[in-house]
Amino acid sequence: MDNNQNPRISVVIPTYNEEKRKEAMEKHLKSIGDHFDRLGLSYEIVIALDGPTDKTPELVKSHQSNLKNIVVIDRKENKGKGFTVREGMMKARGEIRIFTDMDGATPINMIDRFIPKFKEGFDIVIGSRDLEESDVKVSQPIWKVFLGNTGNLLIQFIGGLWGMKDTQCGFKAFTKKATEDIIPRTTVDRWGLDFELLMIGKKRGYKISEVPVEWIDSGDSLVGISGYISTFRDLFNVRWNMIKGVYQLDKSVEEMKK
Repeated sequence: MDNNQNPRISVVIPTYNEEKRKEAMEKHLKSIGDHFDRLGLSYEIVIALDGPTDKTPELVKSHQSNLKNIVVIDRKENKGKGFTVREGMMKARGEIRIFTDMDGATPINMIDRFIPKFKEGFDIVIGSRDLEESDVKVSQPIWKVFLGNTGNLLIQFIGGLWGMKDTQCGFKAFTKKATEDIIPRTTVDRWGLDFELLMIGKKRGYKISEVPVEWIDSGDSLVGISGYISTFRDLFNVRWNMIKGVYQLDKSVEEMKK
């Protein structure tokens, strides 16, 4: 890919400690490149490091040497997934920017279901594990399913996102315009960024589509009970930010900077 030419697709992957599944990482990264090569679409993979404490930086940089179109953001300090997604999405150059997880829980070929939605005029397309057509090959533990379902009802009610079955699936795509208008307004540094993005996007009038995806639980998620509590706390903080006008939804990003 010509470095002076923006890619059609940017795949942003927030990354923490992934040394223990280094083979899966290589397989996932290779699958992304192979898929877009088959489609004939230009792409980049933006790996945003969230201050990992193991050998993940060395592994990622070795893949940068062996595989095509990988950009690495090597931040040493841990600041949370939300902060890392924000950093990666703004560093990306693609006309469509998708963020996903390094575990490959949702395979990259699910992007094939997203692209037609963008052609139809949608600005934001989100993957869902909870639609009738979704294919959850390996489910999460029962306690996580329960908390997830309960949390989604709260998110729909408190966040004004009625009808969105799964706001927390880590497979979401935005147009360049939506990215550069929504991301700079966000405040959440950890797991609640997903619904913050959607709440701001909806208020700003962007068209959002929810699409069924395949999903397989890797079994070693970093999200424990404290993560769920933190996410619920983020939900109330985001709602309060909406009430206080923190997001300046009546202004463009350029106007906000003045």
